[in-house]
Amino acid sequence: MATRVSHEALILAKLHDAFLDLPGVSYASGMGAANRFPVEGWQLVGSQQFQFGDLRIETPTTTIVVEAESAGGVTNLAKYWPFLEGRPQKRFVLAHLFQVLSANDYVSHIRLWEYLIERMRADLESRCDVRWPEQWEARAFRYGPQVKTTAQIAAYLRRAAG
Repeated sequence: MATRVSHEALILAKLHDAFLDLPGVSYASGMGAANRFPVEGWQLVGSQQFQFGDLRIETPTTTIVVEAESAGGVTNLAKYWPFLEGRPQKRFVLAHLFQVLSANDYVSHIRLWEYLIERMRADLESRCDVRWPEQWEARAFRYGPQVKTTAQIAAYLRRAAG
């Protein structure tokens, strides 16, 4: 019987390790209280609050969140819309990773993600004066055993960290 490989766990570990040499960096992951955020006015408590991605990297000036998908959906993008409306104190960077096991994986999900991110950008700038890329940015990536993007993702995140 073949051992199941978690490509999500592998890439998250590599991205975590890409920041080990930077001073003043902290990490959070999982569903614990330290990796959740409230949305102002929603009265969400405890485990009702949203998770800050699969990996959160805090630098002195930037919050970096990595969302690694092995199933589709845009909830892991849309949940940051009300968060950003609250004008977080630090710059916010989202790297949204979509696992690719075939050429057709996630094509429609990534197109929908790109559509939604443009709506978020326009809305946040016009209603909340939250500007891209000065205060926030987001980028979608593909990952998986046939897609060698780990170094590219790590380089993007390190640049975004400042």
